[in-house]
Amino acid sequence: MDGLKKGLPSKETFDFGAFADALNNIPSRFTAEETVIIALDFGTTFSGIAYCFPNRQNSKVAAVVNWPGPNGEAHNAPKIPTLLKYNGTKLTWGAAVNPVADNIVGVKLLLDPDQETPHYLPTTNARREIGKLPKKPVQLAADFIRAMYDHALQQISNEVTEAYMKLCQKQYVLSVPARWSDAAKNATLQAARIAGLHPVTLIKEPEAAALHTLKDLSFSLKKEDAFVVCDAGGGTVDLIAYEVEDLNPQLRVKELVPGTMGMAGSLGLNKRFEEAVKDLIGDEELFRIKKVNEGKSWFRAITQFDREVKPAFRGQLSEEYFINFPMADLDDDPDRGLESNCWRMTGDDLKKIFAPLITDILRLINDQVNEVKIRRPQKGITGIFLVGGFGSSVYLKSCVQKAQPGIQVLQPSDAWSAIAKGAVLAKLPNSAVVSSTKATQHYGVESMDAWSPVLDYGEQTVMHPDGVLCVSAFQWYINVDDDLELDQVVRFPYYRTLLDGFTDDELIFVDELFECRDKTAPRHRSKSETVKRNCSVRSDLRGVDRTKFRRKNALDGNAYYEVDYELVVKLESALMTFSCEVGGKTLASVEASYRD
Repeated sequence: MDGLKKGLPSKETFDFGAFADALNNIPSRFTAEETVIIALDFGTTFSGIAYCFPNRQNSKVAAVVNWPGPNGEAHNAPKIPTLLKYNGTKLTWGAAVNPVADNIVGVKLLLDPDQETPHYLPTTNARREIGKLPKKPVQLAADFIRAMYDHALQQISNEVTEAYMKLCQKQYVLSVPARWSDAAKNATLQAARIAGLHPVTLIKEPEAAALHTLKDLSFSLKKEDAFVVCDAGGGTVDLIAYEVEDLNPQLRVKELVPGTMGMAGSLGLNKRFEEAVKDLIGDEELFRIKKVNEGKSWFRAITQFDREVKPAFRGQLSEEYFINFPMADLDDDPDRGLESNCWRMTGDDLKKIFAPLITDILRLINDQVNEVKIRRPQKGITGIFLVGGFGSSVYLKSCVQKAQPGIQVLQPSDAWSAIAKGAVLAKLPNSAVVSSTKATQHYGVESMDAWSPVLDYGEQTVMHPDGVLCVSAFQWYINVDDDLELDQVVRFPYYRTLLDGFTDDELIFVDELFECRDKTAPRHRSKSETVKRNCSVRSDLRGVDRTKFRRKNALDGNAYYEVDYELVVKLESALMTFSCEVGGKTLASVEASYRD
């Protein structure tokens, strides 16, 4: 090291390029010290990227705010619309997309098409919509993420020299809804991998928002304080309640109750506005104005509502807003406020549009608050944090304050970029840590168990080779409301029987992991309608020493082997990773595949 130090030039003449070239043959520990953390908030309606160089002096978390806009112009904002438009093989994305065109919207929701749509929103057939797309949702998401990331990387690189950027190890973080299905999380990871981002850490959106909000507001917390984070975005509303475990040497919080989610995002307000216009002018006229002048009349109206009226509404009946339908040639209806292609919307009109979504969000918040009070009857709740695009609504905040008197309701100044910035904070040393989460559903396996006349009456039975009467039953190893420690490992034991003379191919096992959202997990499939296959895990045991298998003789005298192995699940912030062990030894070949 002394020789290396003597060979370094002075600060004034230091050549990063030469230094980078010199490091090519030096062990990677020299380059690993330099890092850039890049976090993506891939949203339903808007998406953003934040970043930080943690080893640079006075480095701060920043959002990318310079994006390509229409006609080559710049779009200066921390987020861009999650829009895609294909013209043959050419992709236009984000703010550069002509919003009047027939674009691809809501790609994120198509990664989890089985999410239940609230009754107050227009019904759609997600599977049918997916069939109309030019690519599969995962590939569409990958195209958008790649385009977004490539541009952001250019912007981030402007802060440092090209050589320094080459030295930096890139750490990627991607946010996902708290109650996103495991299949959707896996699809999100696949999209990121296709886009060239690997490896990626997933983080729950409310968790990221909590980290940013605590830092942004310098919120005064004490040990055992509790707070609820409500991330109200474009498509989903996610909620998680946390309790402060410790303040020193770093802030440690844990989830208090299982996270909840609803589909009451602000995209629903746009859909309800469209329904209100349909009620005002009729189906045929709405269809016509969507086509006349290349849809510019309708685009002007929906844009006004989305960007001006929604964020400005305060909830007062005396408020008035004017929605223009230029060149639409609509018939006047003065009694309902429609004159000269302009609709005068009253506070009452807007309350009707907001009402079911606000009611849904208040219910979700109230459920979390009540659960916390039940578990901590003497301690109460310190605050409610509202983040996300819809979370920045003044009207929503006032409604929450009325519904939850005595609890402080807070909105960070940049609620829109809170998730991306918080996701970066999660990777910084000495940042706040979420030490444990709550299981939101049961996880288990289906296997043969000894038949019980009490537990298994009426279920189909089979005879085991050793003469024991058996029945197929679930064994649940993770249950709703379980505390799941950070990086906790859960083992799912399996065993198989193989006839003497088995082939190598018979040592490739495919096992199913099941999930269930019932309050009490069932023993049999017949006792529940919510049991679903979570994923299939393929384990290759062909390289396992055969002496690990137990040889036995069946009642008929034929030999068979019992193979014991464990599916090992590691629980991360928002993700499960799998491995397989036989006799305590980890196998290399394990693959998990999720339902379509």
